[in-house]
Amino acid sequence: MKYRSILNSVYEKYIFRGLSQDTDSIPENLTLVISESDLLYDNGMGKLGTYVLWCLELHIKVISIYVDVLDTEEKLRSVMMTRLLDPLSSLMEQLPKEIGFEIYNAAGESVKNRSGTKLMVYMAIDFGGRSEITKAVRTILEDVNTKKISPEQIDEKTIESHLMLKHEPDLVIRAGGKHLSDFMIWQSVYSELFFTDVNWSGFRKIDLLRILRDFTKRQRRYGK
Repeated sequence: MKYRSILNSVYEKYIFRGLSQDTDSIPENLTLVISESDLLYDNGMGKLGTYVLWCLELHIKVISIYVDVLDTEEKLRSVMMTRLLDPLSSLMEQLPKEIGFEIYNAAGESVKNRSGTKLMVYMAIDFGGRSEITKAVRTILEDVNTKKISPEQIDEKTIESHLMLKHEPDLVIRAGGKHLSDFMIWQSVYSELFFTDVNWSGFRKIDLLRILRDFTKRQRRYGK
């Protein structure tokens, strides 16, 4: 067990060194999808804080984190939201000041935020892409009704300007799952996807480094 740990450490440093020598190929924008059970058990919240620090070390500029609430009953979803918001806010506030963050609730409302200089973290709890696009369309319709814009002026850029998250992720990671959520379905249409073999509780730095190394070897086609 001791030798395996040493070998993992050496291998981790080897991959990190390779990525550091080719920083232009590392994604600047990274999205992570996890479930609420990932955070509430097996020190999942602490692992999330460590993950953010890994991204800071790798000079990633923007990360988005989507917490998928799997309970279908509205009452249970509301309880889960209450259990997650305060711990997540506390976690982010304890991270270095150079890390900025914005946390959105299930209604797509910003409930906690802080500016940062090196890394920005956008976190959404149970607010998926369908809800985001629906909210954007409603806002656009209000602008049409108030004659701020005409229907003829509505194009892709109009919709994008009304989305909650404006950035487009280079890479979307689904930890320990076999399917994606509907998070950022507009923004991630050309993103690379990666499903991990390990659950969030077992996710290690070396797993992230391997994913990033795999990303550098992919040829992105952007829908072409």
